[in-house]
Amino acid sequence: MPDQRPALFTITPAQGDEPLLSAIERGLAERASPLAALPTLTNVALGDPYLAGQLAALHGSWELRPPPARGLLARLRTRLAWWLLGRELAEISATHATLVRIVDSLVVQLDDERSARRRIEEHLAQR
Repeated sequence: MPDQRPALFTITPAQGDEPLLSAIERGLAERASPLAALPTLTNVALGDPYLAGQLAALHGSWELRPPPARGLLARLRTRLAWWLLGRELAEISATHATLVRIVDSLVVQLDDERSARRRIEEHLAQR
């Protein structure tokens, strides 16, 4: 039976003095999907296919991760880079994730404001 856990998952920042590899192992074991926490497409995004496409691209590319390395030397370079820059790359990924959530919140707020404006206009038209 294939693994039903999501292929995309987040790794929470290291707790205390936890080494980066331990945090990665913990993230692999937990496999918490960030996509479940994201809001669904709103009327604003549904009405604008370009915006919906850009939001989908933003959700798919916020995390920094290296491309698959082929060959021993490429894998060593990748491991060395993640070992040297792991904390900075994790902070950048966390910032990107926060920005994606902010954009999602702004789109939802815009949708709510448009709905409220429409209700007010309908109410004023009935007078």
